[in-house]
Amino acid sequence: MLRKLLTAVCTVEVVAPAALVRNAERLAMENPDECEWRSWVMPGARLEGLLFLVAMWRSDVSYARFKRFLGLVGLLALLFPRAYIDYGTRMAYTSTSTPKWRPWVYVGTRLVGLVYVLVALDELRE
Repeated sequence: MLRKLLTAVCTVEVVAPAALVRNAERLAMENPDECEWRSWVMPGARLEGLLFLVAMWRSDVSYARFKRFLGLVGLLALLFPRAYIDYGTRMAYTSTSTPKWRPWVYVGTRLVGLVYVLVALDELRE
C-alpha cells in the first residue's frame, strides 16, 4: 500500500510538480502568494519524483533501501521539525520570501517523520 501511495505522489511530482507544490503551499502556508521559489525547485521536484520512482520499482532490494532512507529523513523530521522546515524553506524559497507556516505544520512534520521511522523500522525488522 505504501508503495502505491508513494507512486501516485511521485508520479504527480514528475508530471505536474508546480500543481503539487502550490496545493501543498495553500494547505501549509498563510501567505503562499507572497513567496517565490528558487529557479531549481520545479526541476528538482521532478528529478526527486523520478529518482524515488526508480528506487521504489527497480527491485525489492532498492525499495528496501529506499524505506531505510525514509527512516533517516524521518528521524530528522521527528526530532527537529522546526530546523527541518527552516532548512527546507531556505533551500526552496528566495531570500526575499518569508513563508508564514501554519502552526500545525511543525506537528505534521513530526508525525510524518514518525511514520517514516516506523516504515524503516518495519523494514529492518524483516
